[in-house]
Parts: sequence; C-alpha cells; structure tokens
Amino acid sequence: MYMKIVQSKEYIMLRRDFLKYTSVFAAMALFPNTLKAATYTGPLWVFVQASGGWDPTSLCDPKGYLDEDLDSNLNPTSTAMNKSFANADIAASTSAPAIKYAPIRGRDDNNVDYDFATFFDKYGSELLVVNGIDTQTNGHDAGRRYMMSGKLSEGYPAISALIAGISMPSSPLAFITGGGYDETFGVVAGTRLSNMNAINELAFVNKRNETTTYVSESDFDRLTQARASRTKRTIEKQKLESIKKLAQQYGLAHSGSNELEKLVEFLPTDVTTHPDRNNTVFSQGRFAMAGYKAGLTSSVNIQIGGFDTHGNHDASHIPRLARLLKGVDLLKQEAENQGISNDVIFVIGSEFGRTPGYNGGNGKDHWSVSSMMFMGKGIQGGRVIGSSTHRHDANKLNATTLVEDENGINITYAHINKAMRKLASIENNELITQYYPLSGAIEDLNLFT
Repeated sequence: MYMKIVQSKEYIMLRRDFLKYTSVFAAMALFPNTLKAATYTGPLWVFVQASGGWDPTSLCDPKGYLDEDLDSNLNPTSTAMNKSFANADIAASTSAPAIKYAPIRGRDDNNVDYDFATFFDKYGSELLVVNGIDTQTNGHDAGRRYMMSGKLSEGYPAISALIAGISMPSSPLAFITGGGYDETFGVVAGTRLSNMNAINELAFVNKRNETTTYVSESDFDRLTQARASRTKRTIEKQKLESIKKLAQQYGLAHSGSNELEKLVEFLPTDVTTHPDRNNTVFSQGRFAMAGYKAGLTSSVNIQIGGFDTHGNHDASHIPRLARLLKGVDLLKQEAENQGISNDVIFVIGSEFGRTPGYNGGNGKDHWSVSSMMFMGKGIQGGRVIGSSTHRHDANKLNATTLVEDENGINITYAHINKAMRKLASIENNELITQYYPLSGAIEDLNLFT
C-alpha cells in the first residue's frame, strides 16, 4: 500500500502540471450561469499576434523607396520608407487586384525562401486588409491590450477569451493560448499547452509507458471517484454562491484528462515529424484545429515574436513576416485537409507599426499606425479598407461608406473589436453588455460584409 501511495504522488505531480496550464480564475464566480451558451456551433477563431510591432509598409500597406530617396550610387538612404523594394515595384494580388503587397521574400524556419506573392496571390480573394489603423499608443503592453480587447485601459479580457467564455464555458480547452494578450479575467479557463509532445502524458496521466500504469486501473478509478465525491460534498455544503461556483470550476479543471483523450484522437500523426513543425503559427494552430474537431475549442491565441527590430530592420524583420505568412498558409492547407476550411476565421495583427525611414542602427522604431488582416467565415474578401499616406500617417475614412474622407474618422482597434464582437454574435450577450461594454461613442463600422 505504501508503494501505491508513492506512485500516486507521481500521478498527482503530472496532474498538477496540467492544472498549472489550465487556470480557472476567481472572477468566474461573478458571472451567473445564465450568461453561458450550452453548445457551440460557430467557427474556430485563430488570432495570430505578431509580437513586437510589425511593419505594415513591408507587408500589406506597402511603401517602397522613391527616386528622391536614392543617393549618388542609387542606394536607398535612411529617409526611404523601405530599402528592400521600390515604390514602382509594389505588387497586386493576382486573385484580388485591390490588395497590394510588398514584392519581397524572406527565409522561413527551414531556411527556405518564402515569397510574399505566394500568400497574397493565393489568398487575396479571401483576404480583408484594414490599413491606416490609429493604434493610439506605441507602447507594447497597451498596444497588445488595445488590439485584442478594444480598450487601452486595463481590466478587459481578450476578445478570444470572450468568444470562448460565452460559447463554450464548460470546456477546459475552449480557449487555447500560446501568448500575446490573453487575459481572461475569469470568463474562461485559458489553456497553455505549448509542448505538443506532452499531450499524451497529460491525456493518459496514469500511463507509465505503453504497457504499465502508475497505479492499478481499479485504484486509479477509486482515486478519481474519491476526488469527485469530495468536490461534490464541498459544493453541497457551501452557503455562498461564489464559493460554490469556484468549487464547480475546480471540478471542471480536474476533469480535463477525458477531454484530452478525446483531443488525442484528432491530433495529426506527424506532430513531431512534420517538416514545418518548428513554425510557431502552424504548430500551435494545428493543436487548436484538433481541439475544434474534437468539439472542445472555439478560439486560439498564437504569438510569433521577433518584430521589435530597432536595429538591422530588413534583415531581421522580413524573415519574421515570411514565417508568419507561411504559418498561416500552412494552417489554411491544414484546415482544408481536416475538412474545416469553411469554419475558420483568421485575425492577424500586431500592437503597432514601425517608423517611416530608418534610425542610426538601420532599424525602425515604434509607430502608432498599423494594419490588420482577416479572412474566413463571414468575411468578404478581396478588399482593402482604410489607407495611409506615403509616410504612413493614417488617413481618415467615412464611417458609412468606409472610403477616404478628410472629414471622417480614424479607424481604431476599438472599432475593429466592436465589429469582431458583432461577427461572433456576442455583442448583445449579458457578459458583454453588463461587464465589458465598449464605449457607445465608437462608430459601428460594417467592416466584414
């Protein structure tokens, strides 16, 4: 019996590792069960955050160098918006000519060139580009928070968390996050599982190896039943509704292995061998797609870093953009392979942009104008909304027609979050209207259709 107790501690440690990733916040107790939908039939939301502040002028709001930016040797000077391509060489998507992009390429994670044309020509007809976004900050934390919540101030959950919390509150894998702004404030249990190799261990916590277990199956069942009974007793004896709900969430967090076992059935067999497994966007997105197919996941945060290029901008930044684009490309193909290509929404952005021209270290600094890209279910593609000047200052647009208008408004992340809430059909949910409303002064822009 003593040996069995020691072995059980190994099991408990594994379980503790799982709980460390799946956290349930005390604030969940504030929200009544009536706010929660029972079944999720919507799309998988994939939020890709380019952490550090990307350069839209080297991507989907292209600004190349002009003749006047060249020195006597025909080299672009530091005043040039970009040194990697000329303004005259800016390309248009073959599938959607309205979408312009930087005609450059970068090295992917396998040290292979990836042409930006590959992405924009293939997906232009599906892609909505929003340029000239006024980020209202050039600070990393505030920018990430604003992009993902629609609020500059603290205290608002990411929209990815809101979607999961409203749509799938009882699933411990509803919201998967690889980083970026992923605050939940208790509306959902955020799950961080970056190590794909650990999934089997977490799903089958009593398995020592393929043939043996830590404790006998009968003892394992007794442990599981005893924990469930103890939790049930705790719930029943509580007088305070808030404590009772916390105990219920505690029980939910401990029920995760059953869901993980279900998830494993949908994980691709080449998770550890796929040639692009080191692409962060692809690997994290694949996990979320498996969760979605298993009926467990509604949203995922994917973070790819390396964009804060204050020095050596072109050599460092362009490969990061290439890896991001290739990762989304791979995920689009994966969705097709998994039969869910019409059930995924991609939201791609960064906390702010980069300055016009280059600093003394051949880098670019923080700039409060940026872009975002969207594609997927419910989004009319092949379009560009918003614009910026040659020096990447935001142009105003008309809130009704969405065309450039000097008497119009600056589009902000608050506008975009309001539109995303509408697309997700959560804008009238009580959790939104009572606890996390956006300002009524924010115009209702018809961005996606």
